Amino acid sequence: MRRIDVAAFNVGLVSTGLAVLALCAAFGTVDWKLTSIVAPLGLVMIGLAGLLLSRNSTKGTR
Repeated sequence: MRRIDVAAFNVGLVSTGLAVLALCAAFGTVDWKLTSIVAPLGLVMIGLAGLLLSRNSTKGTR
């Protein structure tokens, strides 16, 4: 099984989030109070996904 490049995965998710925020700002209004709550939670979720993807697989190596 191929390993996932965790750094590229995390950078891609953060970049996608910033792009969505930029599109919302360009074509509408941004609720900054909601953004101030969602952004930290999203970063924590991305960090947890990175930690889970970076774990070594021990299945069948004993």
